[in-house]
Amino acid sequence: MKTLHKGFTALVFLTAVAVGATMVSGNAWAYRGGDRDGRCDCSGGDGGWKGHGPQGDRLAKELDLSKEQTEQVKAIFRKHRDETASLRKEMVSGRRELRNLTQSDKPDEAAIREQVKKIAATGGDLAVRRARMSQEVRALLTPEQIRKFRALQEKRDRRIDGMMNRGQEGPPKGE
Repeated sequence: MKTLHKGFTALVFLTAVAVGATMVSGNAWAYRGGDRDGRCDCSGGDGGWKGHGPQGDRLAKELDLSKEQTEQVKAIFRKHRDETASLRKEMVSGRRELRNLTQSDKPDEAAIREQVKKIAATGGDLAVRRARMSQEVRALLTPEQIRKFRALQEKRDRRIDGMMNRGQEGPPKGE
């Protein structure tokens, strides 16, 4: 039972990472002029593993992935990238439409709410697919690699929390 709980916890964690990445990358696509046939122009054909600079290489190194593991992860990313291309395009166009609705001269609250529901449904579909991908990747990792990944994610979360908290304390006392 304890092993099952650890496996489920790891799956939830990796899913959260994938969903977070989806939201960040989806916003980037929506606001920089769109994607290139379901992927950005820096994807390099590896399915996203090294697509955005050195992050994939750095992560593989920090997790101490073998060459075989790295190739398997790349194959998983490629497979799921192809499977989710239409959903990602739908997410980008949905966010563009939402932007247009919110920036119109006379915003229609009902239309905005309806568009948000559509985006949420697409986001849910993407999250489920990314959960499957995360499960496949996790199956390739050793318990130590999963532990390292969790530690890296916690560090990243602390950094993001710190960025989000900046400026929320108000002006310094005495000013």
